[in-house]
Amino acid sequence: MPTQSRATISGVTGVTKERWAQAGITIEFLIVVRSLGEFFWLRHVQGANFSTAMAALYVGGALVATCSCWAGVTAYFFRRYALSAWITLGTVPVLILYKIAVMGW
Repeated sequence: MPTQSRATISGVTGVTKERWAQAGITIEFLIVVRSLGEFFWLRHVQGANFSTAMAALYVGGALVATCSCWAGVTAYFFRRYALSAWITLGTVPVLILYKIAVMGW
């Protein structure tokens, strides 16, 4: 029986591109959950001082993460595993820049 060769990302043996894509999608989903969790945390901490303007900053970040997660899942379903993993790697710096530009460090 012939063995199947599995595509791996260079330098990392045993971890397939598909597995990297799955990890990336999971990370993006967790980013979305955390971003939306910040909304509820902020509402709890601010109490009566809570405003929609404060929440909009966090919802904006969650929207960026959600669109990125959707793009990663779409690439995954079209078997573009490397692209799906790279989308995740690109999302993290974008969200960090978003935080610095919009919310400050």
